[in-house]
Amino acid sequence: MSADLLARIAALEGAIAEFLPAALERRHSGFEPCDQLMTKVRAKAEIDRDQHVCMSVAEVAEIRMIGEVDDAMATAVCDQLHAARLSPGIEVFIDSEGGDFDAAVRIFRAIRWHAATSKRAKLGKRCQSAGALISVACDHRVASANTVYMLHLTADLPDPRDRWTMYRHIEAARRLRRTDSLYLNVVADRSGADLAELAIEAAKDEPQPLAWCLANGLVHEIEVPK
Repeated sequence: MSADLLARIAALEGAIAEFLPAALERRHSGFEPCDQLMTKVRAKAEIDRDQHVCMSVAEVAEIRMIGEVDDAMATAVCDQLHAARLSPGIEVFIDSEGGDFDAAVRIFRAIRWHAATSKRAKLGKRCQSAGALISVACDHRVASANTVYMLHLTADLPDPRDRWTMYRHIEAARRLRRTDSLYLNVVADRSGADLAELAIEAAKDEPQPLAWCLANGLVHEIEVPK
């Protein structure tokens, strides 16, 4: 192989490097409250529980998230979390094919800011895309034996009525790349999994085996059917 051809290949690799799955930069997402703030949130919840001793407060409040992740879903889940603000534990049931990234971030942050000291996710038949992001907001994640779990890269559908030049496509790719970086860095933060391995796996655009999820900290248990 000639030196000129090798130089051209190297130039091409440099031009597309920012879009390659394993090229993401490891960085903290900033979506979570720091320990000092969470200590204050939990102390306030403890005071509120003491002041409302006549109220019935569930030890573990069930939060349900079923269906597409959108603004309406985010509002519904946040309302449930607010209603359970005095509960010392929450269990979030997730059965979702995914949806809007920004709505998923709203739910993720609401779970992380909840004062509960026990946050458990129970995964239903589907925990995919934005649903997977929400699941890692919980500290302990339990999949059922038939859960379909899928991390994948974000996607966009350009309006066919618009004129998409090369530059618009490049800018869209960069925007999606930034979202992918946020998404996968959050998963890496919460699971301890290797970012490059997560990115390569997500690029396959297919469900991950539950054994792989267990080995990489995405789930902590797989329920055995009774």
